[in-house]
Amino acid sequence: MVFTNIHNPRAQISKMDQVRPTLVKKGATLGANCTIVCGHTLGCYAFVGAGAIVTRDVPDHAMMVGNPAIQKGWVCICGEKLANNLCCPACQKSFEKALNGLISA
Repeated sequence: MVFTNIHNPRAQISKMDQVRPTLVKKGATLGANCTIVCGHTLGCYAFVGAGAIVTRDVPDHAMMVGNPAIQKGWVCICGEKLANNLCCPACQKSFEKALNGLISA
């Protein structure tokens, strides 16, 4: 994966005063060759698919894919995609929507 450190880099112009922090929270999974544009937060147990380009904050448990990355569902702590009822088909854990993504029900 790739983390950028400057939002709008230029090779011949020093922009180190524009460095923005990126926060990756507990349990987040980042796929091969994904790019995380600086200044964003990746929520707890979020899943970023291979090759995705993240250009905004990612909610807790969100599944993000594409360029730019868009949310295509929700992911359990165990890594399985959640069913529409926000229940995990593998471990049976259930979730409910919250302000910044999902929380355990």
